[in-house]
Amino acid sequence: MNNASILPSSRHTPAAPLLSATKISSHFHSSAISSSTSTNDTTAKRPETRPCWKCSTPVPYLTLQCTNPDCKVVQTLAPGVNYFEILGLSPEPGFDLDLKDLRLKFFKIQQLIHPDSYSQNTMGDQVYAQQQSSLANKAYSTLKEPLSRANYILELLGAPIHETESLNEPELLMEVMEARELLEEAQTEDEVQELKNVNDKRIKDTVEGLSKAFKGQDLEQAKTLAIELQYWIRIQNVIRDWVAGHPIVADHV
Repeated sequence: MNNASILPSSRHTPAAPLLSATKISSHFHSSAISSSTSTNDTTAKRPETRPCWKCSTPVPYLTLQCTNPDCKVVQTLAPGVNYFEILGLSPEPGFDLDLKDLRLKFFKIQQLIHPDSYSQNTMGDQVYAQQQSSLANKAYSTLKEPLSRANYILELLGAPIHETESLNEPELLMEVMEARELLEEAQTEDEVQELKNVNDKRIKDTVEGLSKAFKGQDLEQAKTLAIELQYWIRIQNVIRDWVAGHPIVADHV
């Protein structure tokens, strides 16, 4: 199909620039809510509608498809939208999520905008479907896991964890070191299973602590617990890769 068919006529607003899939993440972060601006302030300033890139019909700001029945093209990425909004959740970042509901919302979005559904459409439809689908994937993969969800919320709230930050509590550091040593010494499946049970409890307790910290708006405590959770998740991954007869090397934990 001729690419000219996706260009607006002179009475239409200019089409938004096409973004390659590799630029989606940087595009989102460059246009996402500033950490120094509250989500309420951002949504209050946001227009209720924006014009469809193809037919100029005013459509709800967060809609994925044009509401004009004669158009129905996939819309461009909406600036200033966070991952919670992308998946149809409250714009206010919250740590406690119903993961079943999150998954259902994600699947519903993918059914609507999956690129395979637009393989016979114009180039604009295909590219924007790919962008929306990729961003929904990124949002879902981030929010479904407690650690990445906590890190993302901290980033949104202006308290990101930097690469140089690590545990600075002696007791916790000793516990991590002991867990590493026990992993390296484990020889049997029963030993590894016991270590897994202990580590699963650590993860559960840390996630519950994160929930309380975010509810209490204690970002410093949330950061500390998110850093701690990183260590327990690393140990969890090492345990998951354990194979009988192959000793665990936990140097990277």
